[in-house]
Amino acid sequence: MIYTKRKYYNYNTKDNTIKYLMITMFLGSILGALFGAFIDDNSIQKIDVFLDSFITQENNIQFDLMYFLEVFFKGLKYFLSIWFLGFIPFGYIFIYLIVFSKGFFISFTTTIFFSKYYFEGLKYVFNMYVIENIIIIALIFYISYKAIKYCKDKMKKRSLNIKSYIKTLIICIIINIVLFFLFNYI
Repeated sequence: MIYTKRKYYNYNTKDNTIKYLMITMFLGSILGALFGAFIDDNSIQKIDVFLDSFITQENNIQFDLMYFLEVFFKGLKYFLSIWFLGFIPFGYIFIYLIVFSKGFFISFTTTIFFSKYYFEGLKYVFNMYVIENIIIIALIFYISYKAIKYCKDKMKKRSLNIKSYIKTLIICIIINIVLFFLFNYI
């Protein structure tokens, strides 16, 4: 019955890609939080030097070309890798892995900061890490959805619109640039 609806009436089934992306990131977040919560104290002491330098860095940020490039390329590496995976058959599997790892790293970092500095650590994580990552995550969902759709359409040999797919990458890059200037200079 569904086959006849699709074939003769151009009936499209519901696309659950966004739901699957959210579930994948949520599972990565849970695993990252569990991993961060059960890490032993010796490992936390090794990370402690990094955490202290990160917290003091919040007060000493000045314009530096290397800092600009680091923040800019942080989001760009995700966008480019996801975008290029849209050209590869079954590349959507790796896109889900990238989304999973992003959720893992965000929750792992937050858990480590909370276990070391409690609510003071959450304040620093929220100010320096989470706010800009909220928009980055939305952009990752956007470009992941477009890349998975492009990849699946390519595998089903449907007509593809490469100009629209390139515009997706350009939109994410422009928003990443604007995001950098908003959070670092306002």
